[in-house]
Amino acid sequence: MIEGQNSKASVRQKNGVNVLMSSHKGEKAEHLAESLESLYAQTVSPDRIVLVLDGEVGKDQHEVILKYGADGRGPDLTILALPTNGGLAHALNAGLAYCDGEFVMRMDSDDVCLPDRLALQLAYSAKHPDIDLISSWSSEFSGTDTTERLKVSPTEHDALTMAMRWRNVIAHSAILVRASALAKIGGYRADFGLLEDYDLYVRLITAGARFHVIPKVLLRVRTSLAQRGRRGNFAYLRNEFRFRAECLKVGFLTRSQFIATICLYTVFRLSGSLLRDRFYRLART
Repeated sequence: MIEGQNSKASVRQKNGVNVLMSSHKGEKAEHLAESLESLYAQTVSPDRIVLVLDGEVGKDQHEVILKYGADGRGPDLTILALPTNGGLAHALNAGLAYCDGEFVMRMDSDDVCLPDRLALQLAYSAKHPDIDLISSWSSEFSGTDTTERLKVSPTEHDALTMAMRWRNVIAHSAILVRASALAKIGGYRADFGLLEDYDLYVRLITAGARFHVIPKVLLRVRTSLAQRGRRGNFAYLRNEFRFRAECLKVGFLTRSQFIATICLYTVFRLSGSLLRDRFYRLART
């Protein structure tokens, strides 16, 4: 159900951008507040934030939502409250139904945008109407480590496509994507566990969408060792195998690439959390 929304965007010039977010019971209210603040502080404001509550959330999150719902600086805030937790792909698809602009701007409820993120992404889109998805470089941070790790990737479509055959090089909450491109492929799928963003990118590419990454950090991604620990077990490896088998089936991977990536990710997914964290560090600049 729609729990509430405001109407501040009606008095501002619209730019066709809806932010798509999801939060859940396990999210910290202070992280949600920091994420929302970074959106309200954008130099170019989106029209609307669609925040999906994936199941029941605590009173502290509701207090944050009420605060920003009454904030007069920026976009409309639309809250979609789902009765039960159905996972990220399900929540984002539910939220997409309320995104009515030309662009969908993804954001996670614990990440932080730099103030010029949307301005730079929209400026690039205006000059390159053939590009369907625009992302950026990002930095990773945690509450226990003052060092931020830079996540870089190729910037042009062909090089990005080649890199994506080996690993996901695009931060999910950094993307600005045309709503028409998402509609063409039917939005997100929950077929491969926590790989819903990787699966989305592969389906967009194979459907003909064009990508670009702005070579500047426009997003800070909150991470932790516990988060990476959830990405290393037999269930995750099984989903990895099924996902890459699907990539082989649709022609995104060659047979030799399929075999090589399965061997590499078997070692990666089944290594201990500390060793896997070192692998993550090696994959960052």
